[in-house]
Amino acid sequence: MKLVDALILFGSLGFLVIWVDQFLYKGVDLKDSYFLLMFSILGFLAYVYRKGQNKIKKDQEEKKELENKKRKK
Repeated sequence: MKLVDALILFGSLGFLVIWVDQFLYKGVDLKDSYFLLMFSILGFLAYVYRKGQNKIKKDQEEKKELENKKRKK
């Protein structure tokens, strides 16, 4: 996991913890803490997207390496 991915993931988890604290324990209305929940979801989706893009890139590099090995034989 890269540093940026870790920061995105743990940042989104932090927003989720803050939202739970605000909404469930302190009794803040949903309309006042809604943005925390949305930042949390946005961060998690960004993390999943970046992880998927990194996997696609890695798979393409492995495929190119296999093709290069076949050409050398």
